Amino acid sequence: MRRNSVVLLLLIWLCSEFLCAKIAIYGDTRTNHEVHARIISEIANHRPSIAFHTGDLVQRGTAAEYDCWFEISAPLLELCPIWPAKGNHERIRDIFISRFHLPDARSYYNVEHDSIRWIILDSTLELNPGSEQYSWLVQQLNSSSLPVIVIMHHPIFSSGEHGSELGLDLYLPELFERTGVLAVISGHEHQYEHLIYNGSHYLISGGGGAPIREYGEPSPYSRVLAKQHHYIIAERSTEALSFTVFDLDGAILDSFSISLVR
Repeated sequence: MRRNSVVLLLLIWLCSEFLCAKIAIYGDTRTNHEVHARIISEIANHRPSIAFHTGDLVQRGTAAEYDCWFEISAPLLELCPIWPAKGNHERIRDIFISRFHLPDARSYYNVEHDSIRWIILDSTLELNPGSEQYSWLVQQLNSSSLPVIVIMHHPIFSSGEHGSELGLDLYLPELFERTGVLAVISGHEHQYEHLIYNGSHYLISGGGGAPIREYGEPSPYSRVLAKQHHYIIAERSTEALSFTVFDLDGAILDSFSISLVR
């Protein structure tokens, strides 16, 4: 009986370590290489199966800066791929696309992982209705039977200094609500924020190494706001995706779950 209990505990541990997929999300690494390295080290300790970067990986988008970024990111890249959104600081689009070997040689694309479709948009390109990227986005959303999460650099809603500077809130929330997008995760603001609009989750994760900024005009949809370096770990279970947001010391800034049942 005792041996059976030990075997059962071992099986439970193996399930938690290897069958419950972990996803890492972080962004705005840019200029503080020490913080960036700590973020990478902390994320690697969670052993994710995939990672997403919300953009502004580097300061100017030069080849030398990417060399440094890849060197710092090596401990995580040894464990899993990192799929980035293009930020405004990735100024040379061709270098950005080529360094990450992006699908179809485009700066917007999708990745399917563990029965979730992750749509990565380029908010530095035209994204308004009628644009090529918007038409592609609508096609992706309408053709997916999987739960969808969107990654993009510029936030749709924000209490940060930039606010909703691109006016994306004028048309994207209605599209995402109509097509059942579960969450939208952005960067650009150098802080963490969790907003809820019409039941949908909007996250800002821009605390990967860029200078932490002051708040701007408070958003009425804001639920959690933290002016700290941080990263997000999401865990996939059968029916839900659970998010935990950690600061550099391992303290939890936010935690919540999103149902994957559509």
